[in-house]
Amino acid sequence: MPAGALPAGSATTTVEGGSAAREVVAADSGSRAATPDPAISADDLRQYRVNLAIASRRFKRYPALARERGWEGRVEVAVSVSAWQSRPQLSLVRSSGHAALDQQAVAMLEQASADTALPAGLKGRDFRILLPIEFTLDDTR
Repeated sequence: MPAGALPAGSATTTVEGGSAAREVVAADSGSRAATPDPAISADDLRQYRVNLAIASRRFKRYPALARERGWEGRVEVAVSVSAWQSRPQLSLVRSSGHAALDQQAVAMLEQASADTALPAGLKGRDFRILLPIEFTLDDTR
């Protein structure tokens, strides 16, 4: 996996619908994800998450200051989609401990979410997914 690539299937996807929020563990190959709500397909959520992860790689840049100082870390960003908003809203859920890495993670997902279409089954739905972004200087991870 290239340096800083997003790990597939390693995040928790939180789905908000109605009055209760439920969590779905994004599936690794061979594992199963519980269905959060009959109105929202776990397969659609998984596909959107994968598509966002793939798109975000195109926009990933390792901040020069972070590279120079040897900073590494994992950032978790929430992507919240609402039927009444034209664009997904992004928020930092877990910091890497370095503002430069955190800002880059949010920026790359902003660009990726603008380029990633929602699956038909998610249009008009409210949901939230978490995406991890790894920043590592080790090219073998």
